[in-house]
Amino acid sequence: MEAVPGQFWEILYFLGTAIFISIICGKLKVTSALGYLVAGVILGPYAVNLFNNVEASKHIAEFGVVFLLFTIGLELPWERLQELKKYVLGMGFLQVFLTSILIGCIASYFGANLETSILLGLGLSFSSTAVVLQILSDQKAITSRFGRISFSILLFQDLMVIVALVWITLAQGSEKSFISMLGISSLKVIAVFGGFMVFGRYLLRPVYRIVVATRNSDLFFALTLLIILATSFATAYVGLSLGLGAFLGGLLLAETEHRHRVEADIKPFRSLLLGLFFMTVGMSLDPYLLMSKTSFVFSFLSLLLLAKVSIFLIASMVMKIPIKTAIRISLLLAGGSEFVFVLFKQAETGGLIETELSQIAYLVVVMSMMFSPLLDMLGAFISKRIGKSVGISLKAAAEESVDMKNHVIIVGFNMVGEAVHDLLSIRYIPHSIIDMSVTRVAKGRMNHFPIFFGDAKKIEVFQALNAAEAKAVVISLEDFNFSSHAVVMLKKYFPKLKIFVRVQDSDQAYKLQQIGAEPVSPEMFAPSFQLASAVFELFGMTSEQVDLIIEKYRRSLISKSKMVSSKLGWISHTFKK
Repeated sequence: MEAVPGQFWEILYFLGTAIFISIICGKLKVTSALGYLVAGVILGPYAVNLFNNVEASKHIAEFGVVFLLFTIGLELPWERLQELKKYVLGMGFLQVFLTSILIGCIASYFGANLETSILLGLGLSFSSTAVVLQILSDQKAITSRFGRISFSILLFQDLMVIVALVWITLAQGSEKSFISMLGISSLKVIAVFGGFMVFGRYLLRPVYRIVVATRNSDLFFALTLLIILATSFATAYVGLSLGLGAFLGGLLLAETEHRHRVEADIKPFRSLLLGLFFMTVGMSLDPYLLMSKTSFVFSFLSLLLLAKVSIFLIASMVMKIPIKTAIRISLLLAGGSEFVFVLFKQAETGGLIETELSQIAYLVVVMSMMFSPLLDMLGAFISKRIGKSVGISLKAAAEESVDMKNHVIIVGFNMVGEAVHDLLSIRYIPHSIIDMSVTRVAKGRMNHFPIFFGDAKKIEVFQALNAAEAKAVVISLEDFNFSSHAVVMLKKYFPKLKIFVRVQDSDQAYKLQQIGAEPVSPEMFAPSFQLASAVFELFGMTSEQVDLIIEKYRRSLISKSKMVSSKLGWISHTFKK
């Protein structure tokens, strides 16, 4: 009988672990990242040793981060990204600059030379993109204010990696100057980004149309995989991270009509590869080194977390970010980054850092990444305690909404409102929620939702939510009279604001249309549309074809409603999406 290859057993161990962790973390309501990290420590070479070739697994696992950032790019259109530039260039720059100086000074105080101090300052100023984004995704919090700011900081850190790599090359004795090396690298980056723009604008859609026309699902997936890998390797070639290239590839596809199918195709691979990534991080933790250097390692870890939390809080004060949000950001991003492994390994070869110190730094970074989910829980707990009296007030709403633009305001956190919140969160569309039920608001705040207590008939509530800069208001209330009063008030003070209102019959739809609202499908028709759509898809129709048929039928209902209104004086109005 032929022996079973070792890699086969490792795949079986990993899949079994993934299923077990998903179930346990779901029951305990904690992020799966923490479960995978702990499993990596237990199953790694320093404990049970079920995985023999950890380095080979790491190379494969890196694509978990690549797929995660690609998915985020798919769901974050260009205009939404442009709204983050204040925090990318402001908060991101302040954090990296100040943290690098502080950690570098601490390292110098404890005897490190200038080059090692600069290296430690730069490398340890970064936070883990994979861990932070996984936590935010699990909580559906990327659209929250602390989520948007955290993501902006991570973007800036990814861009700063190229500066760190250029400096390491220069410090190792390169004959070129720092300015010339940085200039060459910048030109490469500009060339790659320009190539992305040209490809996305002129070639991407035609290529996808040709592939879709073949009706070959395998070919469609192969093209998607090619784009992910090509964009990732392109940015890696110029010194940036693989993940940044994947993110840009996702942004390109976000502008096409195929993004939903692409996302569905890659989601299973993303989840499994991310799980493998977190497990390999856990496998890197050397308990024997920890036991031999316990006091030094924990002192190092404590100083790192304290320094980064302090800088984040200072930078937040400069950027006028509320203390509740600042605490969440500070603790979430306090850990180290996977970029440390790349930067320090290259620095080791040039003698910029001693091998023993770099090994301790790896251990500290891995431990900080493992503590990140727990630190985030601590941040959520502290921010709740600080905001216990005002956490659902207009003051809190104004603080969290001050920089929001093109967002959505949801009125009512009933089943319909919660469903709208879930859907907007999936697509990373920023939004706020108001409700007059203290119980529902408190429940939403416990789950980190952007929900506040407020009366939708009062202008002050919408002013606090920055309605002047909003793109739309969605009213999901069952009380028709209340909804009507809210619409009248909104149209008076915000005449250009789109208002979508839930209605229960065509009479309500007509009355709301007369005062300037956009009524959404009467509840009597919604199940019919859903059932018909399911049957159409069963018969092989594409989502585009189904949408076209449903929209045509909606328009026919509008025509019938107008005919009825000419006889009875009422209009039965049906809806836009």
